[in-house]
Amino acid sequence: MDAKNILQGVRRCVKLLSMSTIAKALSLLDLFSDAQPQLGLSDVQRRTGRDKATVHRHLAALEQAGFLEQDPATRAYRLGPSLTRLAGMRARTVPEVEMIRTATDTLSRAAGELVHISRLEGFDLVDMYHAEFHDHPVRVSFDAYGLPPLFATSSGKAFLAFSLPAQLDLALADPRTWVPGSGAPDRDALVAELTAIQRRGYARNRDALRLGVSSVAIPIFDAKGVPFATCSIAYPSARGGKAVEAHLARLLMDHGRGFTEAMGGTVPLDVGKIWTPSHERAVS
Repeated sequence: MDAKNILQGVRRCVKLLSMSTIAKALSLLDLFSDAQPQLGLSDVQRRTGRDKATVHRHLAALEQAGFLEQDPATRAYRLGPSLTRLAGMRARTVPEVEMIRTATDTLSRAAGELVHISRLEGFDLVDMYHAEFHDHPVRVSFDAYGLPPLFATSSGKAFLAFSLPAQLDLALADPRTWVPGSGAPDRDALVAELTAIQRRGYARNRDALRLGVSSVAIPIFDAKGVPFATCSIAYPSARGGKAVEAHLARLLMDHGRGFTEAMGGTVPLDVGKIWTPSHERAVS
């Protein structure tokens, strides 16, 4: 019954809008966020720069299809029940691996290196999916069942850098997160490194745990903009220095929003600004 209702809603939307304007209408859904869950007609017009009549027509079509609804008290628009049904159906019918498989494979081909997606369960990195599409004779060996501790990886640092500060204190208190044989990390040094990661938009490791292996990593965010997984690119350090790191990090950040949205999440505004090409940062 849910699928039938959704299909009927889409058909109503198509009837009200020509095929050439459907994409423009659906793009209005991206204006809604946790910070702005409701928007009035004037708000949408101001944000899109479209004329009022066109905006009203698009909003009315989305409302009739169930993708938007109006608050009875304020008449402002908010996301509608059809989206809830669609999101629920996706969660029930599409395994997490399938959500990220294509994006991971695409990034690996573009980078020519190993790309690894891991989920955080407690403070353990758990393999979700990894891909390696390249012809290099020298490559990074990968053991999905023996992932290193949190503080020994760029993935772990990417996760902590964009998490709440309390996460760092909890991680420091757990010896399983420490680099083997190194004791507890220095908190002040670690805070400085995590702050640099926040500014840069990605974490990096070079020969930290295994000599000859480097990596860059970014967080993947959930629907509330909280990190719950990571995406990393691992490569032999001999492949190059800062220029290689900058190139691979740029690829990661270019694909970051796609990974988060594929998993049903939302990239925080401040992180999104860092990840956009106009905010490229030179590797320091």
